[in-house]
Amino acid sequence: MNDQDDALNIVWVADNESLASWCDYWAQLPVIAVDTEFIRRSTYFPITGLLQVSEGDKAVLIDPLTIDEWQPLRDLIVNPSVMKVFHACSEDMDVFERLLGVLPTPFYDTQIGEAYASAQWSLSYVKLIHEYLQIEVAKDETRSDWIQRPLTDAQKRYAALDVVYLAKVYPMQIARLEAKNMLEWVIEDCESLKWQYRMNADPEQNWNAVKTAWRLSPAGLTLLRLLFIWRDEQAKKEDVPKGQILKDRTLWSLGKILPTHHKAISEAEEITGRQHRLYGEVILQKVALVNELSADEYQLPLEIPLPSKAGELTKAVKAFVRERAEALSIAPEAMMKRKLLDPLVRHLFDGTEIDWQNPALTGWRRDEIVDPVLETFKKP
Repeated sequence: MNDQDDALNIVWVADNESLASWCDYWAQLPVIAVDTEFIRRSTYFPITGLLQVSEGDKAVLIDPLTIDEWQPLRDLIVNPSVMKVFHACSEDMDVFERLLGVLPTPFYDTQIGEAYASAQWSLSYVKLIHEYLQIEVAKDETRSDWIQRPLTDAQKRYAALDVVYLAKVYPMQIARLEAKNMLEWVIEDCESLKWQYRMNADPEQNWNAVKTAWRLSPAGLTLLRLLFIWRDEQAKKEDVPKGQILKDRTLWSLGKILPTHHKAISEAEEITGRQHRLYGEVILQKVALVNELSADEYQLPLEIPLPSKAGELTKAVKAFVRERAEALSIAPEAMMKRKLLDPLVRHLFDGTEIDWQNPALTGWRRDEIVDPVLETFKKP
C-alpha cells in the first residue's frame, strides 16, 4: 500500500513485499538517511512506531505494526556498501537492536559530525537543518503517539522531513569535514559510539557506575553487582523500566545494609512496599549468596574519587584540552569528554593504569590530545 504526498513525495510501506522491494533499491545506493519513531514511557524496550528512510528524494515510511518479515531490512542495515546516516542516533540503536537484532553498520551521525564541522556540540536537528539549508523545521509532533493508526498527515510530514533533509545535509557536512581533514575522526567516533552503546547495555560492564558505589565494602559491592545484573534481567522479563524494579539508590542502600531479614530490607532507601513484596525473597537469596563467599571472592574495592589536591591538575588539563580544541576549531566536548578526562588525570596524579581498550582513547584522539596531555603533565 503506497500513499503519496505530492509536496514531499511520501511513500507509506505497510507490507512485506513492498519493504523487500524498497530494500533492494536502497541496497544499490551508497547512502541513505534513516530515522525511527518510538515510544518508551513505561517499558524497558522501545515500542517502534515507524521507521523512515530517504535517499534525499522520496521519504519512505515503514509501518512496523503490519510488517513481520524483517530480513531484507536487517540485511540492508548491516550492508557494508550502504552508509546509514542518522542524527543523534543513540536511541535509534535501541530500536534496531530490539526490532532487528543488529546495529547499523556502517553508520554516520550528523550530530557528531557537526561537533567537528562547526564546533557546535550536541546540535539539534532543527538547528542543523537551518545551519545548512536555511529551512525552519517544526518539531510539533515530537511527543506524538506513534503507535496510533492511522497516523495523521502532520505526523507523516514530520517523520518524512526527519530523513529527507538529513539526506541533503549529509554531503554538505562531509564536504566541510573533508576540507578540515577530519572526516576520519568523525567515522572513528561513530564506531566508538557503537562500542559505548554495547558497554552501556551490558550490566556486567556498568554496575559499578552506581553513584557512590565506591563507598561500599567488598561484600556490599558484591551484593550490588548481583542485584544490578538481576534487576536488568527482571526488567527485561517484565518489560518495565529498571527503576520500577529497584532504583539505583535502593540497590546501593541494600549493599550498605546487607539485609538478612525482611525488616532490614524495609529500611532500604526508596524501596516501596510493592517492591519489597515482589522482590524481597530474591534480595535475601542474593545476600545469602554473598555470605557464602569467602573474603577473597568478593568484588575488589573501587577507586575512590581523586582528592581535592588533584583539582588544580584537573583544571590545567581541562584548559589544555579546551585550547587544543579551539586551535583545531572543534567542540571541546568532542576533543575529550569528562568520562575520558578523569582516567587521564588519575593516571597523572597517582599512576593508575589507563584502559587502552576504550576506542575513544585511541585513533586520532590519542595522537592529537591523549599523548600530548600525558607528555605535557607527566611528573618530572
